[in-house]
Amino acid sequence: MGDVTTFESSFESNGNGRARPMEVIPAGRERRQWTPEAKARIIAESMQVRANVAEIARRNDILPQQLYAWRREARERMESDDAPAFVPPMVEEPKAQGNGAEIRINIKGMTIRIPDGVTADHIERVLLAVQVST
Repeated sequence: MGDVTTFESSFESNGNGRARPMEVIPAGRERRQWTPEAKARIIAESMQVRANVAEIARRNDILPQQLYAWRREARERMESDDAPAFVPPMVEEPKAQGNGAEIRINIKGMTIRIPDGVTADHIERVLLAVQVST
């Protein structure tokens, strides 16, 4: 019972001196303030392969349109030239040496080594991060 909405009693005149009640429609709930960490977590979850944006939005009690707007803003920040970019490190256990096949990409003074079995989506994210950070 902590959610209590208070209304003011108001009246308006209809011109002939008689007062009539005026309908008061309460505003929706207050706007929430999301911490940057919470927004980043929700956005990252929605960017996963085969993620259902509507389900993620519902689970976090926001509208899908809001989540799409956050995603668009994040993409725009990543694509802008003056914004710093951060790619979280991923540490993987070394795999047994198999056939040793890998792709090497030399770009902007860096060598990116892509081992066998990496998805195209992962490669695209790495190359985008390199493009944004340099």
